[in-house]
Amino acid sequence: MIDSEGTGHIRILRRINLKTLMEIFKDLYLRLKTDSEKQPHMMIYVSPSVYEEMSDNMKQFHEFAVACMDGTFELIVIS
Repeated sequence: MIDSEGTGHIRILRRINLKTLMEIFKDLYLRLKTDSEKQPHMMIYVSPSVYEEMSDNMKQFHEFAVACMDGTFELIVIS
């Protein structure tokens, strides 16, 4: 989802595989990059149980996005 300010939001409430997350992330990122003149800003919300179970691959992917891609990417644990 993209809000009125141009921020992308992804909410993960149950475990998904890394490939699915990357596809969702890519689609949203490309929409933000082409639809806006400013750098993409994405917020990824995860439940505490999903965060605890997240594979190292998913956490490493988030770190890669933060370090290597244009934009701002936040990982938020929701209660």
